[in-house]
Amino acid sequence: STSINSQNSSYSNYSSSSLKDNKININKATQTELETIPGIGPSTALKIINYREENGKFSSIEDIKNVSGIGDSKYKQMKEYITVK
Repeated sequence: STSINSQNSSYSNYSSSSLKDNKININKATQTELETIPGIGPSTALKIINYREENGKFSSIEDIKNVSGIGDSKYKQMKEYITVK
């Protein structure tokens, strides 16, 4: 869709080392953006997108643990990299 291009332009100047300052919004991220989060591959990224479509936005980053395949250990890997704001 065309909406991702306007979002991506603001990210294009960042290197991956500044990812912590530039957290991935799990409510808005595309599949490609979700796959940049540690512990998330293509299938989990799709599960996150499907979860959003079925249940609406995540109200807190802990809610990502409701997605099948994401447990406490995976959540600990990714929590520094994600936001819902």
